[in-house]
Amino acid sequence: MKVVKQMKRAFRFGNSILFQGLFISSLLVVAKVDAASAVDKGKTAYMMNCSPCHQADALGKVGFAPSIGSRDFLAIADDKFIKTTVLKGRAGTSMMARPDLKGEQLNNIVAYLRSFKFDTPLKVKVNKHWEAEGDYKKGKEIFKVTCAVCHGKKGEGYISGGPGTGIGLKGFLDTVSDDYIYKTLEHGRSGTAMRPFIGAKGLSNLSKQEAEDVIVFLRGINDEKSAKQNKLSKADLIIKGKAQFMMNCSPCHQADGKGKVGFAPSIINRDFLAIASNAFIRETIKHGRPGTSMPARADLDKTTIKSIITYMRSIPVKNPISINVNHNFEATGSAKSGKAKFIQFCGYCHGNEGEGYLAGGAGPAIGKSGFLDVASDDYIRQTIIHGRIGTAMKSFAGSSGLANLNKQEINDIIVFLRSLN
Repeated sequence: MKVVKQMKRAFRFGNSILFQGLFISSLLVVAKVDAASAVDKGKTAYMMNCSPCHQADALGKVGFAPSIGSRDFLAIADDKFIKTTVLKGRAGTSMMARPDLKGEQLNNIVAYLRSFKFDTPLKVKVNKHWEAEGDYKKGKEIFKVTCAVCHGKKGEGYISGGPGTGIGLKGFLDTVSDDYIYKTLEHGRSGTAMRPFIGAKGLSNLSKQEAEDVIVFLRGINDEKSAKQNKLSKADLIIKGKAQFMMNCSPCHQADGKGKVGFAPSIINRDFLAIASNAFIRETIKHGRPGTSMPARADLDKTTIKSIITYMRSIPVKNPISINVNHNFEATGSAKSGKAKFIQFCGYCHGNEGEGYLAGGAGPAIGKSGFLDVASDDYIRQTIIHGRIGTAMKSFAGSSGLANLNKQEINDIIVFLRSLN
């Protein structure tokens, strides 16, 4: 009798598993059908609304409309960028705003563009928070020599008579991030006259700094105030930055920037300044840390924030170090294993879910979105490896580390932190 019952139970369980498998398979089939349908609908909508200018193959028409079906464009431009361009258009160009194309129809057009296949696919990570720092005057001269022949002296685009788009127009600059422009200079646009301009393979072999100078020039074309403020000398920025730091930052981070345990972290710190980019500090100031006592300071303008960062970096440190943070690095691993390691080695100071000071520990909130939205995976990895000199945050990697975590264990911790967001 027991055997019969066990066989019936096993049969029911087998049927249940079979049903689940069939159900999941049917969902996958439906998803594929929906995706194919979106592409087909998108193609129809594209041909009706976009092809007259951008052509049926989406490769554009020189001097009239850019290529939006090229490998490099689709690798650099995200869906939001494309949708914003369609909805708002490009003021000062023939690209009119199309607010009538929205919702499913716009999603379908993007799905169609994303369906294009390339022999050598390209994946580019664009950091929307990064901001170029450079010299407006130098950028103007570089742009004049390397870019103006196609884009016009002030990036006017086609109206200047060249084959290049209006990259100096407000409609373009209000939509793109600095890194979008940088990545375009780095990769170019395959199949067009826009070649890479950075590095040994570039047409002009521009250095990273020269590329940033060009971006600063473009940003200053429509913002004279920004261009004038960019002329402040480093000495002037340090003086201004110190005054602003004392007024806005020292109440929490202390006058020396060393922080206060359990309240505010050390930010004038050798390891922090070696790992944290200017963009990281800038975004932290502008947007704060939601869920913590670090408020958003949108009232501080770009030059004020730049002066604060310049001042922070001007403070001499003993035994300075240089750390190369790879913003393209993405950790892979087990969130489950990472959680166990995090609780064991990090939870005491940061809280078991990275709550920070709210958990009663000495460490800041590294499990909250305010931190995780700004910190790259390699920022976290390098912090674990190097620690923060002069604080309770020691190195947790290598034979001299508190825990001697290996690469995979560190990756697991990062994956766990990302799962909290």
